[in-house]
Amino acid sequence: MTTVFTIAKKEYQVAMRLVSTYIVFILFLVVIGVFFSNMVFKIGQAELRFLFEMIHIIFLFYIPAITMGSIAKERQSGTLELLSTLPIKLSSIIWGKILAALYQIITIIFLSLTFFVIIVIFGEGIDYGAIICGYIGLIMVGFAYASIGVFASSFPSNQILAFVLALLISAAFYVLKFVLPLLPFRVLPVVQYLSFDYHLSSFLKGVIDTRDILFFLGVTVIFALLAQFNLQSRNLMQER
Repeated sequence: MTTVFTIAKKEYQVAMRLVSTYIVFILFLVVIGVFFSNMVFKIGQAELRFLFEMIHIIFLFYIPAITMGSIAKERQSGTLELLSTLPIKLSSIIWGKILAALYQIITIIFLSLTFFVIIVIFGEGIDYGAIICGYIGLIMVGFAYASIGVFASSFPSNQILAFVLALLISAAFYVLKFVLPLLPFRVLPVVQYLSFDYHLSSFLKGVIDTRDILFFLGVTVIFALLAQFNLQSRNLMQER
């Protein structure tokens, strides 16, 4: 476990030294700032649920962007083969990459607290419980997307392809909510359960349901295991 956190810390520190990381942070804040200002000053609605929903949409692009090089870059530069010769478990490398992405997600969520402060200053009748639950929900869904991104990065050595694959898988979980009205009643509960938005909506309402937490953690573990299995199978094929 110590190895996982060591890898995560190192990956996070490297990312925070890159100018591109801060450019993305600024773009993120500008985009959600535009939506926030429209919501507060034009619509006159001083609450953060709509903003959380917008952040969820942005995550579909942001998280694949920060995870696309997590393993693909290592394979492209040849350092993945070097890591495989060290006494480090493959699972530790994968979870280290996932946690490093989660650290960046938490950082950008922390920066978005600026809008929470504005709501506190100018808003009335604020539901602090719902806001706190909303932030927790964003972290949970971000954790799952990070695992998907690392899994997608374990396939190609091309980072752009890894980005596209992660975006497609993540979007598939998101768009399920739009196809629910078109589905027959028998399969509706199953498809609804797989929808990320369905589980996130409970958090945005101010409800923390352990079933939703277990769902996001389950998705995270499944894609981490898939990434590990994929890398292990590729190593065996190379040995042959």
